[in-house]
This record gives sequence, structure tokens and C-alpha cells, in this order.
Amino acid sequence: INAEYGGTQESSYMSLKWISLALLLCQNALTPITFRFATTQASAADRFDTPTSVTIQELLKFVCSFFLLFAEAEYKPSKMAQIIKEQVLEQPMENFKLAIPALVYFLQNCALQVASSHLPAAVFQVLYQGKTLAVAFCSVIILQKRLSHSKWAAICMMAGGIAAVQLGVNQEKSQGSMANFAEQNLQVGLLAVVFGCMCSGFAGVYFEKMMKASTGPKPSMWVRNMQLAFWSIAIGATPIMLAPTDPSGADPRPLLHGFNGKVWLMVFNNVAGGLLVAMVIKYADNILKGFACALATVIATLLSIPLFGFSTGGLFVLGTAIVVLSTLIYGGTVKLGGSWWDQELQFLRVDTVRSKNPTLLQVL
Repeated sequence: INAEYGGTQESSYMSLKWISLALLLCQNALTPITFRFATTQASAADRFDTPTSVTIQELLKFVCSFFLLFAEAEYKPSKMAQIIKEQVLEQPMENFKLAIPALVYFLQNCALQVASSHLPAAVFQVLYQGKTLAVAFCSVIILQKRLSHSKWAAICMMAGGIAAVQLGVNQEKSQGSMANFAEQNLQVGLLAVVFGCMCSGFAGVYFEKMMKASTGPKPSMWVRNMQLAFWSIAIGATPIMLAPTDPSGADPRPLLHGFNGKVWLMVFNNVAGGLLVAMVIKYADNILKGFACALATVIATLLSIPLFGFSTGGLFVLGTAIVVLSTLIYGGTVKLGGSWWDQELQFLRVDTVRSKNPTLLQVL
């Protein structure tokens, strides 16, 4: 009976693993599509407010995480209250530290919406893979990680692939009919997506460092989601509450001004993304996650052709292929032959200098 129960449990675990990966693949592929539809359907004056949409997204994420935590607590209010008491109320400093990544993630979400209003969906998706570069450099600087030769090769490949995508001639036939066509600016879009990549890299590495430095029990991923969402809601609600009003006391624009089906689809898709990443971390691994994200880039590009009339040239195709391949190499999905690629790249370190020239260190 125990063997049968163990097999059933393992089968359920594997099912959740592949279901979460499949859903993450779909969500990542749809992200640039939903962003592009939502952010180009109106001019800047008539469009929805970006910070408001991010705040609502985080509010929904908080509610979903709350109910998922309740399920994790076996639907027992007393057990859930105990989890919140131990992991939140009794660790106030850990909670306050999460305000930093929450702020950075909030800025990242805003920047990506701005970028998608200026860049073709396929270009946006490929360029946003540059977050891997930001994660790598932040890991080296903040966590003092030493990367293998294969990872540095992947970083160089990705930089070259992104450059090729930028140099290519990439157009959407439907761009001329978009409500914000006159406002679209390639340079603004590029700056926004670069800023979003930097935010993604820093926040992810900072969060990793904070988790490694934590001395308490490992918290539930749904508790962490709720904590990050709480701070994001607080950050987003501040400008909303401080927004100027006219003399009659009424807001110049309703809170949900510009929100329609396309905007709500974007919001719900982003909420799903935040929850699915947590599920993949729990049930799958980074290798499969990297493969899903790389495949999503290809699917998003293919979807852009019928949806937006996206047309491109050889440079974009080459650059996209290089970015996808470098993502797979960096995540370890694709292995380079030879043990040399798995060795860490050795920079000049103090211990190396000490062994070779102790006199130099005494002088310094």
C-alpha cells in the first residue's frame, strides 16, 4: 500500500511539473502579445494608467497567493494563522527587506509596459531575454559567483544576438493603424526594455542573496508572494491616493480609466505569470524553466506574424536563434562538449597574487 501511495504521489508531482511548465510556456509566449494589444490601442492621453494596472495586478496576486497558502495549510485557519505568525509577524526585518525587490519589480513592470508600447512584440520578447545578462553580472558583483566558461560564452553570444536583432529591419504592418502610432519611438522602447532587464536582474539576485542570508525556517513561496505583493500594492497605492483632484473633489479621471478587455487580459496574464514562476520553482527546475522561456520566444515571434503582420529580415532571424541558443546554454539545457566548458573562469584574485608575489601585497 505504501509503495502504491508513493507511486501515486510521484505521478501527481510529475503531472504538476509538466502542467506548470506548459502553462508557463503559454504565459510567456502571450505576454508580449497582450502587452502590445493593451498598450497600443489608445494614445497616451486616453490610455490606462500604468502604475494603476501594476497595482491591481499585485492586488490580484496577493489574493490568489492567500488562497493558495490556505490550500497549502490544508484549509485549516489555525494552521494558516500559525504560518503567518511564524514567517511574517515574528520576522519583521525580513518583511521590511522585501520592500526593496518589491519596488524594483514594480518599476520593472512599469518599464516593460512602456517598452511594449514602442516596440514590436517579437522584438520586445527577444530583447527582454537580455535580463539573463543582467542576472549574470549582478550575480558576479553582488553574490561574487564565478561563472563557467560555457556561461560566459552564452553571455557573449546573447549580447551579439541582441545586437543583431536591434540592427535588423523589423516592422509590423499593423503599426500604422495603432492608436499610438505617432508616439512610438524605437529609442524610448530600447531604453525602457534595458531598464526593465536591469531591474529584473538586480531584484532577482538581491532576493536570492536575502534568502541565502536568512537564518529562520524556509518560508512558503506563497508567503513570499504575498509579502512582495503587499509592498508593491503600498508603492502603487501611494501615487493613486496622492493624485490631484479638481475643486469639486472628483478625480479628473476614474481609477479604471482606459481599462477594457485587452487591458484586463494583460493584467490577468501577468498575475498568472507570477504564480506560475513560483510553481515551476517548486515542481520543476531552472533547466526546464530556461527551455520553456526560450521556446516561448520562438512562439511569440511566430504569433506576431499573423496578429501584427510582423515582417523581418535575416538579421532578426539570426539574432533570435543566437539569443534562444545562448539562453539554453546558460541555463544548462544545452551542454557544450569538453570538461573545459564546465570549469569556472578564473579572474586574478587576491589569493592568486599572494601565492605568486607576497612582496607585492606587503607593499600594497
